[in-house]
Amino acid sequence: TLLDVIAEKTGYPVEMLELEMALDTDLGIDSIKRVEILSTLQKRLPEAPAIKPEHLGTLQTVGQIVEFLASVSGVSKPETKPETETELPSTSTGIERKVLKSVLLPTTRSRDAIKLPQGAVVWVSDDGSKLTSEICKQLSARNLATETINLDQLDVVVPSANLAGLILLTPQTGADDAFIQNAFCLMQLAEPALSAAAHRSAAVLATISHLNGRFGLAEGGAVKDPLSGGLAGLTKTAGHEWTDVSCKAFDLSADLKDPEQTAEMLVSELLIDGPQEIGFTKERNYSLELIDEPLTEEALNSPVGYGDVVAISGGARGVTAEVAIALAAASRATLLLLGRTERPAAEPAWLDGLESEAEIKKGVMANSATLLKPKEVGQKCQAILADREIRTTLQRVKAAGGQAIYRSVDLRDAEAVATVIAAIRTEYGPIKGVIHGAGVLADRLIKDKTPEQFDQVYSTKVTGLRNLLSAIGEDELNFMVLFSSSTGRFGRTGQVDYAVANEILNKMAQQQAGLRPDCRVLAPNWGPWDGGMVTPALKKLFAAEGVAVIGLKAGAEYLIKELATPPGGPVELVILGGRDSAASQTPTAHTQENICISKAFDLDLCIEQYPFLKSHIIDGKAVLPVAVIIEWMAHGAIHNNPGLHFHGFNDLRILKGVTLEQGETHTLQVMTGKAFKSDGVHVVPVELSGTTAQGKQYVHSRARIVLASKLPERKAVMARLKMPAYDRPIEEIYKPDRLFHGRDFQGIREVVGCGDDGIAAIVRPAPLPVEWISQPLRNAWLADPLALDSSFQMMILWSFERYKAGSLPVFAGRYRQYQETFPHSGAEIRIRVTSQSSSKAAAEIDFVDPATGRLIARIEDYECVIDASLNASFQRNTMQGVA
Repeated sequence: TLLDVIAEKTGYPVEMLELEMALDTDLGIDSIKRVEILSTLQKRLPEAPAIKPEHLGTLQTVGQIVEFLASVSGVSKPETKPETETELPSTSTGIERKVLKSVLLPTTRSRDAIKLPQGAVVWVSDDGSKLTSEICKQLSARNLATETINLDQLDVVVPSANLAGLILLTPQTGADDAFIQNAFCLMQLAEPALSAAAHRSAAVLATISHLNGRFGLAEGGAVKDPLSGGLAGLTKTAGHEWTDVSCKAFDLSADLKDPEQTAEMLVSELLIDGPQEIGFTKERNYSLELIDEPLTEEALNSPVGYGDVVAISGGARGVTAEVAIALAAASRATLLLLGRTERPAAEPAWLDGLESEAEIKKGVMANSATLLKPKEVGQKCQAILADREIRTTLQRVKAAGGQAIYRSVDLRDAEAVATVIAAIRTEYGPIKGVIHGAGVLADRLIKDKTPEQFDQVYSTKVTGLRNLLSAIGEDELNFMVLFSSSTGRFGRTGQVDYAVANEILNKMAQQQAGLRPDCRVLAPNWGPWDGGMVTPALKKLFAAEGVAVIGLKAGAEYLIKELATPPGGPVELVILGGRDSAASQTPTAHTQENICISKAFDLDLCIEQYPFLKSHIIDGKAVLPVAVIIEWMAHGAIHNNPGLHFHGFNDLRILKGVTLEQGETHTLQVMTGKAFKSDGVHVVPVELSGTTAQGKQYVHSRARIVLASKLPERKAVMARLKMPAYDRPIEEIYKPDRLFHGRDFQGIREVVGCGDDGIAAIVRPAPLPVEWISQPLRNAWLADPLALDSSFQMMILWSFERYKAGSLPVFAGRYRQYQETFPHSGAEIRIRVTSQSSSKAAAEIDFVDPATGRLIARIEDYECVIDASLNASFQRNTMQGVA
């Protein structure tokens, strides 16, 4: 199936494909095409495990994808439409504009300690400065060992077994490209040891830049060392990939003259929980915040006019081309479009009528004089498509009223860039505006990325901009736009080099704004656009993450308006697709931080601390109940959103159950994203994850927890179904030939009735958390885990009566709770089965207050698997050595 999908999406014949082929080096499949392939594969194999964004950086060969699908247990999913019927998420026609600002760090705040083991080693990059030695002294005073690392001699560096920290300190003389690359390589060296230390107890990573104490923002004064700003990109990406490591970025102002005092502040902040980005100045410390500031709609003049020359890198293709066309229509300017592709030549006759990628690849193979490898076929196809896109852009610019000049140049070649700019200046006049939109991706996890891949991504952005600015020289620019990415602001799994490069662009923009007070300088940190690198498959992935893509027309029109604002305006902006009438029904995130999962809390799961597990044993192993997973996920969401009330969840999926044998301890993490608003409630992405013995993290379950400032009016109760009496005595249902549940989970008091289409029962309330857990997270339950678990037990009883087989829950589409707590007297549960077969069933479940007849809560789209092999597993409901 995988080979068929690759052939369909790339145009390669199936017989050309082999499992050993690397997706990029052999097949020329980039990360964007990989998303499309895996998305299609999931539709063809609906039982396969979900492909998460972080997997994209790890699945490098055809065979690795096959191994991944074979090694991860899949679960039943809701039926989906055939691929031809699947609707794409709508593109937003609105824009969310957020301005990055520094805010005072509160002087009084929670200061929970990050406890590194005594004697643990912390690496400190050595620039020979007094600050380096003082940081080491402060760490030593806290019973930590230190090693100073020379970044120019990494070939002799070997991590010690108890390495638990890494501090990357920008040299006092300033950062250069080699420092950034070496800092990244040192992170790679440290990763295995830091991950192991984090799994054992704790680990830390910190980067220290010298911008101005406010991460280069204008209110902090002149930007001293913009390249050092790239270190924050390392930190924020590591925060995504190294989820157990505390990752922080610090920035120092020039007025911090006392190295001893500065080191004390840095180390103190390093070893407590707190904001990821903190700026230190002599007077106060700062963190960063995104503030919604919509652009005013007043009509302003374009900063360039007819005949003015604007240099646009990456401007003949993709998103930047759309901006170029909009600028041409608004100003009738002369646009110098710079790209890597040679100026298109006339197409051969055999390409006539060939439009799709598959058709072109077949044509390439048929008209080649020699046998081509798949990647060579792909490269020739992409060159043809690129030529066509360039021709179309040039035609559209002309039709819009502008003049288009295309020049092929490698922005990393300073001499070539200078030659092109000088020639244009001689013929057409000085450069009046710059848009730097060039960029490439090479998605890999930090541990897998090669120095060559890092350099390619980094240099296209950073060296390319440096060469452009050098070639433009003293020309009086009216505007400068440096296309950055929300990856720079938030970090993103697999894109450490892209995050670093874009953060440097952000800080170079801040520096240029100070140097050119009469020039409107912008660094828009774009979210995903509906075009360019964002394919339909990737668009669906963003929609699933709650991120609205930016419409091409909306994004281009916004930028033209932003360019018409006066110089001196905000420089670093985060621009995302906004919600409007045309937007998708998927709730739109307020910022891309919604897709950035961070740890809410963790716990060490063992039978001694969580004795309720002794009452939930299947096949001789303790199994963490789904109802408790729900409770902990809800707690994680509330923990990070105080003041809101638990209202329910959406799309709860059990991916891999949590099981323990006697004496085992599993470390679990509840990971949450930022809440986004949807239809008057707050939705929080949440995952329960664990770690393998090898230190690899995986997800047990995920859901979107729904919180509300006030619980809404309750719905009408499901009518009681007419069903026959249940003929098994209540005292026998907890014998293991039916229900495996021990004393703590024997919640069913009376089965009211059971028939082909449903079941009803009266159940007990859960005891207080302290009766189940040695040190509970809360004094009271957010829901009622015994009531929820009893509803799943009722479905087991139903499946035994209907199919003579046990069942277990795997998915719940929607749960809504209409009161703060369940009644102390218990609840009546009414279940209506909506679909069924011998292997799975779906149901709707109402929890009703017996005293008032009012609805307490409701589960919709509950799904369970039914399997006769569970019968024997249920009967093995004791664990050796556990009383």
